[in-house]
Amino acid sequence: MTLERVAPGVDRWVMPEASMSAVVVADAGEALVVDPGTLPARAAELRAAIEARGDRVVAVAITHAHWDHCFALSAFAGLPMLAHPAAIDELREHGEAQRAAVLGFAGPATAEAVRALPIVLPDAPVPSRRALRVGGIEVGLDPLGPAHTGGDLVVHVPTAGASIVGDLVETADDPQADDSTDIAGWLRALDALAAHAQPLLVPGHGDPCGHERLAHHRALLGDRRRRV
Repeated sequence: MTLERVAPGVDRWVMPEASMSAVVVADAGEALVVDPGTLPARAAELRAAIEARGDRVVAVAITHAHWDHCFALSAFAGLPMLAHPAAIDELREHGEAQRAAVLGFAGPATAEAVRALPIVLPDAPVPSRRALRVGGIEVGLDPLGPAHTGGDLVVHVPTAGASIVGDLVETADDPQADDSTDIAGWLRALDALAAHAQPLLVPGHGDPCGHERLAHHRALLGDRRRRV
């Protein structure tokens, strides 16, 4: 696993678990990690790679409360952990159920690690749009939802022309839904991304893309809503 540059000051690190992209925003020696992944040991490798190039992690954010994005939060203990308030509630209420589900399909080594990890709740809720300083740049935190989950958080990096969108947008597969999904809210979130997101979208799964992917998701989700 290596840090892969996707935009100026923005790198991704693709985790083996669910091929989820952890994203690093860095400037002037400071770094924000978005979605640290599933296993604390892998997130520790990511943190070591960030520090090896001379950056210091100053905060962590999760785009939503699904295990593959946030179970590794304990690797960043002591740092501010940012999330949509509803994501914090979801992780508190359903984290153990997600752990049990992962144990049902994980291989022996991964299952052992997931069984032992602490489920950490983010401690810095983001109930409304706000800015976060990372080095000399301003990053925008944009809570949306309910949409893909009860509370999704988008991270905008205007200096890089990139927005980190979690699973609101995917390129590795079609959009995924579960019991926490609100299709109508997701369609509204896609409209918000069309209006406010940067030109480059960095999804949780798959390669970065442009706004053309929004139309693809809008069509599929609109069809799902009509069928329901």
